[in-house]
Amino acid sequence: TSVNLNGTNSSPSNPLNQTSQQRVSIPPRTTSHSSQIPQEDYAKILRVLQENNMTESMETFKKEYQSLFNKPISSYSEPYFTALDGYIAYVQDQPDTSRHEFSQLIYPLFVHMYLDLVEKDHSEEAQRFFMNYVKNTNLQATVFAAHKDDLFRIKSLVTKEQIAQSDYVKSFRHNGRYWIKLCNASLELLDQFLIKQQKYPLLTKIVQAYFQLEINDGSARNAETQRLLSGGRLGEIKTEDNTNRMYYGLLRDHDLTRILQHKALLASSAGGDNEDGGGDDQPSTSKNRKKLKKDFFNQRQSKASLKVDQNAPALTRIPIPELREHERTDLINTFQEDYSRMLKITPDNLPSCCYYTLLNGYLEINCLEISEDSTLLAIGGKNSSIYVYSLNRKKLVTMKLPSELERLDKSNEHIYEQMMTNDDSKDNTNSNQDSDILYNQRTLCGHTGPIYGLSMSREKWFLLSCSEDSTIRLWSLLTWSCLITFRGHTQPVFDVQFGPFGHYFASCSLDKTARLWCIEHAQTLRIYTDGCNDMEALCFHPNSNYIATSSSDRIVKIWDLLESKDGQPLKPLRQMSGHKLNVCIMKFSRDGRYLISTGYDRQIMIWDCSNGSLVTCLLGHSDAIFSMDLSRDGSILCTGSADFSIRIWNFSQLIKDKDDGKLETVQRVTPSAKYELVTYRTKRTSTTLIHFTRRNLLLGFGVFIPPTESTTKPLT
Repeated sequence: TSVNLNGTNSSPSNPLNQTSQQRVSIPPRTTSHSSQIPQEDYAKILRVLQENNMTESMETFKKEYQSLFNKPISSYSEPYFTALDGYIAYVQDQPDTSRHEFSQLIYPLFVHMYLDLVEKDHSEEAQRFFMNYVKNTNLQATVFAAHKDDLFRIKSLVTKEQIAQSDYVKSFRHNGRYWIKLCNASLELLDQFLIKQQKYPLLTKIVQAYFQLEINDGSARNAETQRLLSGGRLGEIKTEDNTNRMYYGLLRDHDLTRILQHKALLASSAGGDNEDGGGDDQPSTSKNRKKLKKDFFNQRQSKASLKVDQNAPALTRIPIPELREHERTDLINTFQEDYSRMLKITPDNLPSCCYYTLLNGYLEINCLEISEDSTLLAIGGKNSSIYVYSLNRKKLVTMKLPSELERLDKSNEHIYEQMMTNDDSKDNTNSNQDSDILYNQRTLCGHTGPIYGLSMSREKWFLLSCSEDSTIRLWSLLTWSCLITFRGHTQPVFDVQFGPFGHYFASCSLDKTARLWCIEHAQTLRIYTDGCNDMEALCFHPNSNYIATSSSDRIVKIWDLLESKDGQPLKPLRQMSGHKLNVCIMKFSRDGRYLISTGYDRQIMIWDCSNGSLVTCLLGHSDAIFSMDLSRDGSILCTGSADFSIRIWNFSQLIKDKDDGKLETVQRVTPSAKYELVTYRTKRTSTTLIHFTRRNLLLGFGVFIPPTESTTKPLT
């Protein structure tokens, strides 16, 4: 139930969590001479303090009185000071069990009051109002701790023109009401304070204009839960925004899904073909390939496999092309070989990390991307170039010329290998170093601005790149050339990603939109708008029916790729608030049920896609987290941070405890020691990319950060 009082939102940092005796001290401020304490009242107060032997209080009162009226200010801002001071005092008088609920209003009230003063051409008073509360140490540690980034923006708004042009103000004031959740008892008390008593009409006016209150069933939430779920620019998320159904299960009856789900079957099939003693060294013949393909795709399904997953979308819900014949065969043979040697990661058998350090790239490298089979590495540079490296001994070959392709036997099973140039003859020449550079590294040029995002297709045929120049380019990794430039965004594009089946890809931009594309069309298929907030990161759901985005308002949203039935603008299917700073990376669990998000606030938040609720929050890193990956079986979560460390978490145990009702930290912070398995540390390398290979080996990539003078200065 929502009440149009209108509402309150949880302030991200559990504000004002002191006892009733430990009140937030309201710093002294200057006022007009007309509102000074009369001299007779001043003398009476001193007399009372002296009679009660309150010497220290008397001296403090004298100093405060002398400093309070040194510089007069206009009486126009006096109601704002009085109203906010009165509400802070009211919050402090509430019981400890519910004080944190009322404290949710302090930050948004403060912002709206400041903006009001600036809009009415009282800029000097607005700045004094701002500094009066921001410099309060108690408010800094509680109310303002999670809003430092926004406070920096607010302070820079000093004129009406700046407010009119500010995207932050548009998002905060005109993109919706500030949403706050309260229990029924707290709402009744607040209604009595604001509406019935009418002690502070200014507070009532602001709350009615910009707030929306929602009634939570039961008693007040604990302070930690409220703190975790707050942090969004417009408070918490409306409960009704997460009620629509989401098909988070894996896609049914698709060949790629079946291959991934039956990796154990593929591994066991490998041994069946080599019972004659040939083992892994025996080359697979065409007959063996066809037999394996026939056995896998035509096998009779068991009753368990025929059971329909009610949470899985239909294959036809989003048009996805099936695998072609040669793709099926290649995938089966590849997964058969890799999964037969896949390492099982357990708390007693943790993976080591093979780490690649990029030298001389500090402040020059923006993004990294690795191929699904861990053989190619792409680097996006600040100089608008893309560098592709081979991570194994195979050279980066090029497709043959059209005249040579015409002479090939198209019925040959190895036609795709024969289409590529054979450079083995060049290995016998004396050109060693130049040849290595030429064929182990490729440079792709075409963008006119820094590269912000890269994504490689599953089969390594294509590479997507996005740039500051507002374009997306599709590169061929067979001809090493740009195939098409996708235009549609009007401002820099921050992220781009292929879908799990390679047919679709998505992008997000500073122009406040995310877009869905298809590699076969140059036009946008879907446009997802986020009001006044920049889109900064995205990821695809494993079933390719949804994408998740994060924006500058720190809200994580999940969008449906299916077009709306009524033709209305597409709205997010799920919204999750809780991050205190911008989100850098998101990833769905292997089964599609959970979404993991993390970023600059160092919080690893795990969300349940079925209802948009927070499962728990993992803490451990001491700096921003830029990379994340799940093991191939989905049991291990790995995160890489700018604190020069990589941490491995027991994700499967966490989910098991949650399903069994043993997770005591549901919607709370989970101590790192509970599920953290191991921490690997680098010397001075910030981890930009983490990747589990098909064998469950862990790869890490990062840029070496040179030490500064402060870090190299000897101790004295």
